[in-house]
Amino acid sequence: MSVALQSDEVLLGEWFLNIEKNHGETLLPVVTSTLEMTGVTIRDVELLVVTLGPGSFTGLRVGASTAKGFALATGVPIVGVSTLETLAMNLPNSPMAVCPMLDARKSEVYTALVRPQHDYGMELLIPEQVAAPAEFLEQIDKDVIFVGDGAVAYRDIIRKALPHYSHFAAPHLNMIRAFSAGLLGLKKFRDGDTLNPVNFTPRYIRISEAEAKRRAEQDR
Repeated sequence: MSVALQSDEVLLGEWFLNIEKNHGETLLPVVTSTLEMTGVTIRDVELLVVTLGPGSFTGLRVGASTAKGFALATGVPIVGVSTLETLAMNLPNSPMAVCPMLDARKSEVYTALVRPQHDYGMELLIPEQVAAPAEFLEQIDKDVIFVGDGAVAYRDIIRKALPHYSHFAAPHLNMIRAFSAGLLGLKKFRDGDTLNPVNFTPRYIRISEAEAKRRAEQDR
């Protein structure tokens, strides 16, 4: 879980936690601490940015509901960004295409293939999807740098599938940073791409366990 506060492209403060606590326990205290330590109040904030997914169902819901609450209470505009594009932002100047991979469990990954642009934009080469790593890798025939916990979890499969094309980010680049999300969100805001705080929803890509169970029961 990551929270950042920035002034345009300048980072004022950022937290990153990788602990066995859910976002419901940690997000609001970290937001409060970030504001207090930087001397900024919530009334000073002029834009909210949140990752929309794909990713953990619970984490996405907590992030989205918290951002909605702040937006509705303050009237501040809100922008949503892709979790995978945010992860790819850790390699903004890569000469190769970037493959962000998040471990989706069930022997699958959330992934895509992108080419970061100099203005914090992303050229999407292969659309976002949830897939078995080996099946997704069949679409790649060029040098690619892999990043994210999915790339770590399935490193051996990636190396076997792409022995000459696979490259891997350094360990400290495999986490999703809020400042990266902020830079992407700032560009989208300047392009006029904002969310309706009342009705936007996360992009899960995969259906939830409860929905899968409901559909299975209907098909019986």
